[in-house]
Amino acid sequence: MEDKKQQDIALFRYGLIAPVLNETSVCQMEYFRKMTKREFEVPHLGKKSYKVGTFKSWLRDYRDGGFDALKPKVRVDKGSSRKIDEQLGKIIKERVDTFTHLTPAAIYRLLISEGDIKPDWFCEETVRKYIKDHKLIVAKSVSPRKKFEKEHINELWISDCLHGPSIVHEGRKRQVFLICIIDDYSRCIVGGKFFFHENSTSLELVLKEAIIRFGLPRVFYCDNGSMFISSHLQLACARLGIALVHSKPYDSPSRGKIERFNRTVREKFLALVDCENTDLSQLNTSFERWLEKEYQKSFHHGIQTKPLDRWMDDLSKTPIKRVSAQELDLAFYISIKRKVKNDSTISVNSILYETPPAFIGKVIELRYPSDKPFDLTIYENDKPLYKVKKVDPHENANLPAWEIKFDQTQKETTND
Repeated sequence: MEDKKQQDIALFRYGLIAPVLNETSVCQMEYFRKMTKREFEVPHLGKKSYKVGTFKSWLRDYRDGGFDALKPKVRVDKGSSRKIDEQLGKIIKERVDTFTHLTPAAIYRLLISEGDIKPDWFCEETVRKYIKDHKLIVAKSVSPRKKFEKEHINELWISDCLHGPSIVHEGRKRQVFLICIIDDYSRCIVGGKFFFHENSTSLELVLKEAIIRFGLPRVFYCDNGSMFISSHLQLACARLGIALVHSKPYDSPSRGKIERFNRTVREKFLALVDCENTDLSQLNTSFERWLEKEYQKSFHHGIQTKPLDRWMDDLSKTPIKRVSAQELDLAFYISIKRKVKNDSTISVNSILYETPPAFIGKVIELRYPSDKPFDLTIYENDKPLYKVKKVDPHENANLPAWEIKFDQTQKETTND
């Protein structure tokens, strides 16, 4: 704290104890009790109220050390972090020296991904402050990065994953992850949802919903995270005619629009979430409401208008290519093969399914959307033949195992 601030605060404290410096202890206590009911405008600190013990400590400090003793104490460990010890500090310095192009936010995510820290130990700001206080990142000359923007909607979608807070789920805390997709031209969020898992299945759910609502993008731009480089995503984008493009490793500025949106989410949405009393469903409902009512309809300084207005203005000029939900499922399908047993069943993920008897003994191809593992369809020569269902032994028990045939000749003889 600067000397001027310390002196101003010391003068304020002296002004409060001065009236009873030479009074008896009884008078002092009576005076201090009255002071506890008031709120004071403290220099540089704003409005505050104090307890009797605080006034007594100021009086004792003044008598023992004079006016200088009333100045605020400077932390002994000032300049050092109470959450980052020496060993972790060395790891952070090593990461900064090795990955010189990374931002503090990226360093924080790297520490989590490599198991050096856990998300609930401390927040990203702690690492940022540690790096700044210890001057670990020196300003470097960088290549100029030009501002870019596509001419129309759906020409470029950018996606990223935000590591969110921990919420209470089934009696224990679990971290949530926000997967979002932003349209480069309009800045509209075309898809976004919180999940407990940061994987390709979660990404697929967001991407499929975005395509159903807003149409197909020409280019899908993302980083090199495991869920973005999966062969399943590459194959699905190829089937849909979407160009899947990845940024350079650790090049966050190239995804600046979605990174800036993530910051807005932290500051304007997550800051107001009660993580102790919110489940995943409530979190997603609140986020969807915030998107529709706040973000999409608020003035955006980067485009000088509202994201939703810009999308609607360009909609009449740009043809939107759409696909059905069934076509999307076909694009994202997973193919497996199974041999049909003698009881006309197959096993998938330890679950039995029924097939027509005609397939007994044959090896069949089964396809299903990755987000619907129970929606199995038999395919032959790339054509769907039969949708299989789970075995229901109770239902099967009510059906005759064989046909009952009557001997008509014997029946007629008996009647005679």
